[in-house]
Amino acid sequence: MREVHPSPRPRQVISNDTFDVLQHLSGNSPYFNSPGVGLTAALPDGCSVTRATYLVRHADIYGNDYEYEHIIAPFLYKLGNFSDKQAFSGNSFLSFLSNWTSPIDDPDAEIEKVTDTGKQDAAALGAVFAQRYQDILGINDEDSFKVWTAAATRDQETSKAFVQGFNASMDNVTLVIVDQGESQFANTLTPHQSCDTFDSGVGSDEEMTFINTYAPSIAARLNGLVDSSFNWTASDVFAAQSLCGYDTVIRNMTVSGFCNLFSESEWLNYEYANDLMYHRSLGYGNELAPVLGMPWVSASARLLSGSANTSAPNSSAGNQQLFISFAHREEPPFMVTALGLFNTSNASMPTDSVNYDRAWRTSEILPFLANVGIERLSCNASATGNSSDTDFVRVLVNAAQIPLPGCTDGPEDSCSLKGFVSFVQDREALYGDFVGACGGSGKMTNATNTLGFYEGTLPANGAAIQTVAVSLNGSLSVSVKDSGATLTSNVAGLVSVGIGALVAGVLF
Repeated sequence: MREVHPSPRPRQVISNDTFDVLQHLSGNSPYFNSPGVGLTAALPDGCSVTRATYLVRHADIYGNDYEYEHIIAPFLYKLGNFSDKQAFSGNSFLSFLSNWTSPIDDPDAEIEKVTDTGKQDAAALGAVFAQRYQDILGINDEDSFKVWTAAATRDQETSKAFVQGFNASMDNVTLVIVDQGESQFANTLTPHQSCDTFDSGVGSDEEMTFINTYAPSIAARLNGLVDSSFNWTASDVFAAQSLCGYDTVIRNMTVSGFCNLFSESEWLNYEYANDLMYHRSLGYGNELAPVLGMPWVSASARLLSGSANTSAPNSSAGNQQLFISFAHREEPPFMVTALGLFNTSNASMPTDSVNYDRAWRTSEILPFLANVGIERLSCNASATGNSSDTDFVRVLVNAAQIPLPGCTDGPEDSCSLKGFVSFVQDREALYGDFVGACGGSGKMTNATNTLGFYEGTLPANGAAIQTVAVSLNGSLSVSVKDSGATLTSNVAGLVSVGIGALVAGVLF
């Protein structure tokens, strides 16, 4: 049987074909399995997973603080103070706005917080991981399985919900909370916050240039649908498109009315505007991106290859085979750039038209609950063709195997373990100077290029680490059996009954 991995709720598609707007919302997309290059998470025949590392983005939130303040809130204010909302009833697509209210009731309390559905989705993902990695969860009879998380509330909420999905596998989990201090350098889960030279605003100009290219014509179209003084602008269009995802996940709807306002090409323009911004800030358009992803990739290589430090008092490298960490939306793109993924086709990102041939598509890289995993496989002779190599490595991005560039010598285009170690060493030679790239050379005695807390090297001598024991009481648990998941010969789903969490995952 092929392995289980979740996909999103069953959603209505916007066209009569197969276009699903919720898979084109960049960082606002509910989780879905990436199409990748066509390779699934199914294990090659004759292979089993012996170790794995994962970096996971937090679950659905009520809104990103910057996005809410600068994009969504101005539109909500304008719409909320428009006195002639009944004018929208004159058009079937706009009519929902006649009595629509914001799904965000208390911005000060809700922005950056995980939604109830997001917590259920995280628990469902935890159940999937517990099933997928059941053979290595307790292989050394760990007293307490550890999961790592950045200190932000949304990451902690996601990780605590996620581990509830493990309740059928173990009784408790130790949550290791890693502070987001600026002095931690590479020994962190949030490298963008510990790198002085990283500028989160990079890419905004390119994004705005493209918004002002594609959105004015949409605004004119919307203004022509009804006789109204609302006066849609390019900024209103982008805000309405941003609300499609948030309104859907907060209310746990099939699809928000905002999702039906725009055509397929208009949604692809929205997606590309986000891709432009993230390309410049978190992707290949920013020379810092692979540098910020390299510490986690290097740590993963040590953990997977068996070269990690197992002797330190706080090291988990000797008694744990599955390492799962939670962080922000910024981190998955850093990891994939450090690995050289999603950069195999035309990388040009013009600001006046969509590059439809690009590999860089952030909807497939950083949706809510985005996850980048690296697995070590042990394969028998039938899988390897009697090769002397028996250990291999492969990368999974949102349930899709993405081959490592230049290292596909294993079963199903996996990479031999020795080839992977060599691959990472080559990447370290290019992108391994975190301290130098982030302006820390000669400034601080504790500056480090190494993410070492999995191996017991704790940031700030342990002052930047907290541990919390989480009892798996099943309050948010979702098991594949009990949640309504079904297994068929071609498609199956992980369904969180009651509030509609993850569903319709392709398992075979």
